[in-house]
Amino acid sequence: MGEAAKGDGRAAVGLTSGRERMGERDRKELTFWEHLEELRWHLVRMMAYVVVAAAASWVFRVPFLALLRYPAELGAQVAGIDDFSFRIFTAPGGFILMMSISLVAGLVFASPGIIIELWLFLEPALERTEKRYVYLVVPLATFLFLSGVAFCYYISPRAFAFFFAFNRGLGVEVELTLQPYLYFLMRLLLVFGLAFEMPLVLSFLASVGIVTRAQLLSWWRQAVVVIFAFAAIATPTTDPATMCFLAGPLIILYLLSVFLAGLVEKRPEREESREPAG
Repeated sequence: MGEAAKGDGRAAVGLTSGRERMGERDRKELTFWEHLEELRWHLVRMMAYVVVAAAASWVFRVPFLALLRYPAELGAQVAGIDDFSFRIFTAPGGFILMMSISLVAGLVFASPGIIIELWLFLEPALERTEKRYVYLVVPLATFLFLSGVAFCYYISPRAFAFFFAFNRGLGVEVELTLQPYLYFLMRLLLVFGLAFEMPLVLSFLASVGIVTRAQLLSWWRQAVVVIFAFAAIATPTTDPATMCFLAGPLIILYLLSVFLAGLVEKRPEREESREPAG
């Protein structure tokens, strides 16, 4: 009798837990319009983060402008240009530039909140074992984005020095208009920040079984072509030097992604071997 009672108790517990799992699954199943409504509110919160961060960045617009001018000024110094200066040719040009700088700074500073909102939107579709990655994904995604921005800022003076020296070799006096320069640099900073997310994206796809390390390794030729095509489209200019400045780090990041995918990829055969027989 005791054994039978224990068996009935285990069956009841199993039935209850099964019902709880079914109830949890039912709560996750939303209609198409409910998904759109949920996505809308996530986008609204993302925009709110950006607006608040951009408003706060407006207070520090002058230091941000000096920070953005520094790569070109350092590049001119390395190239041996003593009388380097910027020009603004429109009356509202400075005000528009300050708004653009505040908006880009707001995007950078709001990136952790944006990543969290993206994760909250995708989280209901993940299994319980996959949800634990949030404690690693959010800080790592933020770190990679800021690393891409920092790397671009670090190499940009050398790139400007190269271009300035090349222009002087043609007998052309170097003088920059502030608005195109800032748009060029800020776009490049954002592109590098987003491109540096590649290891995280590919590692996540490997962890859920969509791709494997062997597949990524066998696709390296196609990946190089895609990376150069992306660099050609994403960089603000069409010169090959700027394209290589972005494509080179991306190729290294792809190889790093192959290594990380091998560490986290989903292996069904191992999981099945761990299950007890019957």
